[in-house]
Amino acid sequence: MGRYLTGVDVSQYQGNINWQKVTEAKIDFAHIRSNVGLKADTLLADNCTKVGVPFGLYVYIKPEEDVVAQMRMMLDNHKRFKATLIPQIDIEHDGGKKPKELKEIVRTCIKMATDELGKPPAIYTYPSFWNAHVTIAKNIDHCPLWVARYVYYSAEEFKANPVPKDVSLWAEYAFNSKKTPATVKGWKDWDVWQFAGNHDNAGRRFGMESAHLDLNIMKEESFTRFVL
Repeated sequence: MGRYLTGVDVSQYQGNINWQKVTEAKIDFAHIRSNVGLKADTLLADNCTKVGVPFGLYVYIKPEEDVVAQMRMMLDNHKRFKATLIPQIDIEHDGGKKPKELKEIVRTCIKMATDELGKPPAIYTYPSFWNAHVTIAKNIDHCPLWVARYVYYSAEEFKANPVPKDVSLWAEYAFNSKKTPATVKGWKDWDVWQFAGNHDNAGRRFGMESAHLDLNIMKEESFTRFVL
């Protein structure tokens, strides 16, 4: 079993974050929300100026709004706060758009980020959403895949399965490489797996005002794809 890195993705919903506690917990990376659509995250500046681990920004794309303006906002923030990891494009909402339109939106996002930063962004999505609504199946795997697929483990499974050292941070949830997410069209494999959503109380254990925190695992060999 390869080594996996632990990561947090945070927004204003985590409330105030004690980033020193996050660092002390040996979290390996973070992605911080820049904006949802054209609305800025209210804690972006606070998080970006206090974060103590390698970090990137992410934008929750609202296809019904001006996508170029959404990307411009995120990329300007990326430069302003000197993010060290590639940005993440969060595409999980169709905004009433058809697959053909969503394809063009995603391609626009990828081009803007790549042109500006010299590396393609990561794509965050759910298998069911991407496969039904976006359906890009070719020339997309140059972008790292950040897949959301929640798999919960019983206490018995947690004790029975060997857990990589870093993953043991996640309390009763154990990452097991044999439990993989569904295939996402266009990629043979994932780079980051958000394997648990709204993990109750994890946020407070890692220095956050909110109890809820999503859990992410990155393949160690994928880290170079994220570093700028």
